[in-house]
Amino acid sequence: MKRLLIIFLVLILLALAATVAGILLSDGGGGGLGGATVLVWRVQGQIPERARPDLFSLSSSLRPQSVASLYRGFRQGLDDPNVRGLAVYIRDTGFGFAKAEELRRQLQAFSDAGKFVECYFESVGEGTNGTLAYYLASPCDTIQMAPVGAVNLLGLYADSLFFRGTLDKLHVEPQYFTVGEYKSAGEQFTRTDHSGPAEEALSGLLDSWYQILLDGIAAGRGMETDQVRRLIDGAPYTAEEALASGLVDRLAYPDEFRAHVEELAGGSPNLVRLETYGQHPSFSGQKIAVLFAPGTIVRGSGGADPWTEESFLGADDLSNTLRTLRDDSSIRAVVLRIDSPGGSAIASDLILREVELLAAEKPVVASMSDLAASGGYYIAAKANRIVAERGTITGSIGVVAGRFATSQLESETLGLSRDPLSRGAHAGLWRDPRPMDADRAARVQKLMDPIYAAFVGHVAEGRGMSVEEVEPIARGRVWSGDAAAAIGLVDELGGIDRAVEIAKELAGVAPEEDVRLLFFPEPRSWLALFADTDQPLLPASLRALAKRLAARPSGALELSPRLADLPSSL
Repeated sequence: MKRLLIIFLVLILLALAATVAGILLSDGGGGGLGGATVLVWRVQGQIPERARPDLFSLSSSLRPQSVASLYRGFRQGLDDPNVRGLAVYIRDTGFGFAKAEELRRQLQAFSDAGKFVECYFESVGEGTNGTLAYYLASPCDTIQMAPVGAVNLLGLYADSLFFRGTLDKLHVEPQYFTVGEYKSAGEQFTRTDHSGPAEEALSGLLDSWYQILLDGIAAGRGMETDQVRRLIDGAPYTAEEALASGLVDRLAYPDEFRAHVEELAGGSPNLVRLETYGQHPSFSGQKIAVLFAPGTIVRGSGGADPWTEESFLGADDLSNTLRTLRDDSSIRAVVLRIDSPGGSAIASDLILREVELLAAEKPVVASMSDLAASGGYYIAAKANRIVAERGTITGSIGVVAGRFATSQLESETLGLSRDPLSRGAHAGLWRDPRPMDADRAARVQKLMDPIYAAFVGHVAEGRGMSVEEVEPIARGRVWSGDAAAAIGLVDELGGIDRAVEIAKELAGVAPEEDVRLLFFPEPRSWLALFADTDQPLLPASLRALAKRLAARPSGALELSPRLADLPSSL
């Protein structure tokens, strides 16, 4: 026991040392440094909605970039008079249109507040399309680029890969069942090209996104949309061509850009990483919870695949948090931030039940990120209000299920044989590698139809529409956020800021009153491993101490004025 206690205390001390070292080595540690400060944001790759678990950090003070950590930095930086401006280094964007809109809006807010916003590219795409990265940078005061860079403002290109020909060569027969002719997730396996409905829906998304690009770049760069369209059609551009056309303002090396930023700040400012800034909790104001719900929806617990980094949103985890927020009388409202392609219908329905119960007690506002489609829309359907970005992919109110019949591959190509034994006429319904006959296929379809009816019914009830009104806009079709707003699936366009404003209004909090935002769930630290009661690594007494340390509330912010082989995949 004494030895375990010593080990535990040593681990805590090591984590504390790592935390302090990380703060000292991270371009500054947070708000309140004193003196002129410039926030630095380096954009490269994906930005998850919330930070992934950090097993080596005692707390979240070393959190990586996420929408949550960046949002904290943006909003607190706006209110800090010491923050002179923001330097943005953009290498590539591994996220979608809605996140780009959300983050671009924060850049614009900085500029509108009289703080400088300077952006730097080594190249706007290097052998790749840099259109979304350029869109993100368009509201910056100036855009600077390395002298040997290029501007690949190429527009939008969508290419779908179809596997039916490959499966035919392998003697594998794909069998997919859908409710809704637009529910096209299985077409990559069953067809060699897009169906008419799928092409219609995807073309609608491209049209919406292209208009978002034209409008945003034109507004940010002081151009007409027709001029932007011509510039896109004329791309790519060398550095000199980009400078002459007004796409960039200056050609400079990184050291020259940094000197420019320091000069704007008055010389030798504190340089602080945006994602590590503004993490000091606030203890005043009414509480509003922001609950992040990212990933494919599954039953049980969620997590992330360590190889693919795919996130899974567990129904048990999210439901437990929703119940906790419902029982916490100090929390006035909840913003449910969704970034999910859908998943299990059963899991989605279980989550929706908790959302409905929560909404009966306090306001729930759904805020949609890049993707809130199928099951992602299902869990938002009964929120009091739904807010989406123009570029959000949402809708997809339909059901799909699929399987691969591999019997011919096994016998003819691999030389395998089977000798199954069963009791019950349909015991092998989900295991038999042979193609389903008409009777079995009909039984699967019979299971899916009620799921679709329930989905449409929930949408109708949540949106104050009739089933007859929902049906034409359902049928598995995906919509952009602006199209969804036009047909009643979304209430307003905007991001987290607008969702918080609506939550305050619905909770009866005055617009000018400060609110304290609490972010859930807090990423698990290594201490959570010691607090785990399912696989305890410590005796109960030490586990309780670890649990108290690990389960601290999320940092607060004060604001001023996989396709499942089951017939239940959404």
